Formats: sequence, structure tokens, C-alpha cells
Amino acid sequence: MLKKTYLILFLMVLISCSLERSNPLDPMNSGTKAPRKVTGIEVMNIENTSIIINWNTMGDIDGFYIYRSTYFDGKYRRIANNISPSDSLFEDTDVELPENFYWYKMSAYKIVEEKKLEGYRSEPRSWN
Repeated sequence: MLKKTYLILFLMVLISCSLERSNPLDPMNSGTKAPRKVTGIEVMNIENTSIIINWNTMGDIDGFYIYRSTYFDGKYRRIANNISPSDSLFEDTDVELPENFYWYKMSAYKIVEEKKLEGYRSEPRSWN
């Protein structure tokens, strides 16, 4: 019985390895590479009324995402979608200052066959 189970598992693995890949975001199939990390990120607290984030622009992307958390290693929530690739500044006015301290991460994305391929997120940044 055990030999039969191993044989079935082996055949399943063998068959699944030979399946054709069709995911357009799969770099093994499409050759599309995810965008690199966003660099040069600076975060500034403007008179306890808003947070300004600026970064280096990048070529060969379709936009940026911005994420925010109140903890360095906390859960980050996306606060900005579809930031133009030519933009290099974002103002976060939905903040409660000086009561809270905020951390930000960014990522870039490419559109591949109408789907967004997100690159790696940056390290957390804040104004201190």
C-alpha cells in the first residue's frame, strides 16, 4: 500500500512538472522582471499637519504604491494607488499628528497583460 502511494505521488509530481506555464506574470514563462526597489525615499513631517514623501523616479514602470503603518514592523496598509511613474512626491494628509508616528514603504509596478506586477517593497522609512 505504501509503495502504491509513493508511486501515485511520484506520477503527480512528474505530470505537474511537465505542465505548460501560462501566467503572464511568471518570470520563468514571460521573461518579465518585477520592478526593482524604489530608492532615495525621504519622509518629512510638515508642521504636524501632513507628511511629505519624495523618492527617485524610475524608468520602465507604470506606477507606484505607498504603504503606511504606525509601527516599524507592523502591518502596512496601502494608502496610495496608481501614482504616476513621472511623480516623485506624495503628500499624506490623512494623518493624526503629533499623536501618531508613521512609517512608510513604497513599491513600483508594471502592467503586464492588464495585471499589475508589483516589485519588492522598500525598507520602512520615517521622518526621524
